[in-house]
Order: sequence, then C-alpha cells, then structure tokens
Amino acid sequence: MIYKVTTDFTVETINETVNLKEGQKVRLSKEEAIPLIQDGLIQPIGKAAFRIYSEILQAYLWVVDTDEDMHSLRAKGVTGAIYTHHEIKELKKLSKEDLKEIHKVKEVFPESTVEEINNHADR
Repeated sequence: MIYKVTTDFTVETINETVNLKEGQKVRLSKEEAIPLIQDGLIQPIGKAAFRIYSEILQAYLWVVDTDEDMHSLRAKGVTGAIYTHHEIKELKKLSKEDLKEIHKVKEVFPESTVEEINNHADR
C-alpha cells in the first residue's frame, strides 16, 4: 500500500539510511506501516482502516485517515474505538494515563473525536 509521509524522519534499511520528507510517498507492507502510523509519521493514501492492538491501552482499536473513514466503518457495524490520523497526532502529546482516559471516553461515546490537546502544567 502507498502512504504519505506526514513528518520528516530517518529510517534504517538493510543497505542504507533513508531520509524521508513530509509529503513524500512510500510503498510499505502493513507490518512496516503500522508502527509508523501509530507514531504519526505516515498516513495511508486512499481509503484504509487498520485494526491494531495497543500495548499501552491493552485493547484493540481502529486507525483511519479521516472522519469520513470513521463514519464509513461505523456504517459497516464497527463498534470499537476509532481514531483518525489527526487524533493520533494530538494524542502523542499525552501521558499513558491520559491516553487511557481518552480511550475510555472513545469506548463509551463512539462518535467522540479529539480536536485539540492542551497540556496545562497546573493540572
């Protein structure tokens, strides 16, 4: 499948070190792509949905590109927590405990979305 690089990063291959730039397109296997999607470094081009297991959350969740993709999965009867690429990018700012709390909300309110994360030192 083909993915778009969302943030510049460097990857080690068997033969060389490769610098990937934002906006660049790469072809990867699902196994190669999932950790990079989780880290917010790439996103699928076209319609794609990934069901992954989160060690932090100790739960399965879905990762899609857009809200439209999320609604499409819901229309197909998917009931688990679904996160968009934008949400994953925002959630990277949180602690493990905060991630678990957000996930609980997503499970109870399946149509909920993460719009913005504001970290406040006075919490």
